[in-house]
Formats: sequence, C-alpha cells, structure tokens
Amino acid sequence: MADKKITALTSIGTATARADLLHLIDDVAGTPTNKKVTIGEYANALKAPVTHTDAVLAVTEALHGGRMVLLINVSADRIITLPTPIAGLTFRFASTGLTAADGHDYQFQISGGGTSLFYTGGLTFLDTDNANSVIFPDGNSNDFINIHLPQHYDITIVGVSATEYHVTGYVASATAPTFD
Repeated sequence: MADKKITALTSIGTATARADLLHLIDDVAGTPTNKKVTIGEYANALKAPVTHTDAVLAVTEALHGGRMVLLINVSADRIITLPTPIAGLTFRFASTGLTAADGHDYQFQISGGGTSLFYTGGLTFLDTDNANSVIFPDGNSNDFINIHLPQHYDITIVGVSATEYHVTGYVASATAPTFD
C-alpha cells in the first residue's frame, strides 16, 4: 500500500462514512505537515457558522464560503460586500438576536458592481403587516440587495458564473426588500 499513488487507490464512493479518514497536508504555504481528519470533522469545520460583529463586512471565499453568516442587530445601516461571483461559491446570511424590527438596513453589494455583475432569483417578502409577495431583480444590472428594517431573514446567495449571483430566501419586515 505504501507504494501506491493516491490516484491508484480504489474509491469508496457512496459508502463514505463520517468516521472515514482523509489525508491532509496542513500549512502548505509555510511548513507542510501530514495530518489526518475524519470526514465528519472536515465537514463540520468547513460549515461552522460565522457570527459577524456590528460593522461593515467584506465577505471572503476563505472565511465565509459555504458557511452560514449570522448577522446581529446593528447600531447603524451596514454594507455587506460580496466578492466577484465564482460558479458554485455559496453564502448564506441569517439574522440572529433580533427581538423586533431592526432600526437599520443591510445592503448586500457585489464588489466591483456596475451593470456587468448582477443578481438573479428572488426573495420572498413576508410583510409583517400580513401581505406576502416575491421580489425579483431585473436579471441584468442589479448589483445591490437592500434589506430594509428587518425582523428576520435567511438568504442564500450562489455564484452561477463570473458575473451572476443567484439569490433565494425570505425577508420578514414591514418594508419590502429591493434590488438596485
């Protein structure tokens, strides 16, 4: 077994279990070290939620990609800047700690913006005055999502290409979200 290349090993495929081991090389850019991790530990570590503080946020693939980002009650309007889309790059944003309508807005903008980067998809608007609707971007120039005075939200944003993010989820508020 010691003389086999990894590519020559038999695939375990769908029989993979969380207790199975993976071989990793840690600190590739510094002092590379061989280490092991179970598939369960690996999956949990890459999906652990990230709680953001009361500040603007520059979202990164390394820290936020594939994870839920918990956004707290904030003291002022906040801008969340997403990186340029990459196909498959996924972010999920959810509110935490809101006890009533937050007195401030969140704006999700695509870094670099302009008419060449845009959102598709839509958000379900759960109006706290009991009217519901779906809000859509125009699919070719909207690079901002505005969440106005949220009471709760859960939004998933997925890169479709190098110019497009697909958005889905819901926002509960007295004011409808907008795409600009």
